[in-house]
Amino acid sequence: MPTAPSPQDELVLLPLGGAGEIGMNFNAYGFGPPDERKWIVVDCGVLFGRESETPGIDIIMPDIGWLAEHREDVLGIVLTHAHEDHIGA
Repeated sequence: MPTAPSPQDELVLLPLGGAGEIGMNFNAYGFGPPDERKWIVVDCGVLFGRESETPGIDIIMPDIGWLAEHREDVLGIVLTHAHEDHIGA
């Protein structure tokens, strides 16, 4: 039977890409005390470059280094839908 959350448990959002823009969606939601937190990653998309803002760059990808560093604490990845701005990376 699950136990009730303790006062040390926190629910946190870690925006790793795509906040405030269309594209490069990459967020992690964590739960638990800071030293035992487990994560769910939601989407891992790309951003399409614009010639006026990023000349010569077609695709911008989020830095997935955080995901690699915390892979033992990641419980899963949720892909919301099959658009490249959500699953392209």
